[in-house]
Amino acid sequence: MLWFELKKIWSKPMNKAAFLLLAAVVFAGSLLAARDVVYYREDGSKISGFAAARRLKREKNAWKGYVTEDVLKKVVEENKRARAESDTEDGALIKRQGFSDIRDWINSGFSEPGDYDYYMCDSISAEEAAALYEKRLEMIKKEISSPGYSKKEQKFLTRKYAKFKAPLYYEYAEGWKALLDSQYLPTLMTITIVIIGFLVSGIFSSEFQLGADSVFFSANYGRNRAVQAKIEACFLVITAVYWGAMVIFSVLVLGILGFQGAGLMIQTDYANWDCMYNLTYAQKWLLTMFGGYAAHLFILFLALLVSAKSRSVVVAVTIPFALSCAPMFLGRVPGLTKAMNLFPDMLLRISAFLRDNIIYEIGGKVFGVYEMLIPVYLLLALLLLPVLYAGYRRSELA
Repeated sequence: MLWFELKKIWSKPMNKAAFLLLAAVVFAGSLLAARDVVYYREDGSKISGFAAARRLKREKNAWKGYVTEDVLKKVVEENKRARAESDTEDGALIKRQGFSDIRDWINSGFSEPGDYDYYMCDSISAEEAAALYEKRLEMIKKEISSPGYSKKEQKFLTRKYAKFKAPLYYEYAEGWKALLDSQYLPTLMTITIVIIGFLVSGIFSSEFQLGADSVFFSANYGRNRAVQAKIEACFLVITAVYWGAMVIFSVLVLGILGFQGAGLMIQTDYANWDCMYNLTYAQKWLLTMFGGYAAHLFILFLALLVSAKSRSVVVAVTIPFALSCAPMFLGRVPGLTKAMNLFPDMLLRISAFLRDNIIYEIGGKVFGVYEMLIPVYLLLALLLLPVLYAGYRRSELA
């Protein structure tokens, strides 16, 4: 029965077209992500993708190792030398490519919160730069002690930030940055959930649409094993298509740009400099993937439940689109942001928004939003399964 339900899904020409569309999106998205990695030649021209990654790897790995006070001082000195030897900012940028990441740390660490100053490294001394880690701690303490946080939230954030270990280790990691710190992965997750919704949209309504419900429910196993087979088929399609798309996308991007840097802390990307989560890039990938999977399971099972009750294919297609896109736009409305951050679509955008340090105090306890949402939506997805099974097997004939 399971094989029969899977054949029903894959035999439809529109489903095959949707699957091919997803494959094309995965391939195109990986190329676009790789293309964002750029290397500037001495003549001012630039290259991207694999060729750029190969040259950047050589230059960035010249700075490989722990970024100590001496290394920070050297970065400031090399930065000033690049400025002195260049007539233009573009010329200086070409000379900085090997240490540009560490220069960005200094810019972030000494800029005011929320006001990144690209030229900050040009205006501070080597001795000042050597105190970068102390400056980070000072700014974090100042931010935590602001009136916007309760006492329990302050304690929670203090514990999180206390786990940060300095000095940071540095090496080339452009592949992981292109994979996790751009908008391509969240966009792919949104597209994937919509396409999977299209693939499984007819699994609980097809008998009613075809007028075969009387035959289906009057069969010997129509109200038990046949319903179970439909649920199993949905679970297998969701799991296989989601993980297939995510793993292939990841392997393509990292295959082009390089797997090196998986063990680096995410704070080595300046945009995550003040992130409270002390994770490596590999750990962030796992968190992002399992968070996205939890969102896919919940949203798609909810869509199938509503579709089974309404006997409508349209509902099964509309709900994934609505739940993955609408909360993001509603969250921009003043007063709705806090509530919208609790919707499952947040789990589709972990890679891009992990740096935002969103926390909630509920029942006297403080949680990071992702630490809370992943188990909650996984549990809700599991709870939907028996509801879907019981609800569909008791369906009345049309």
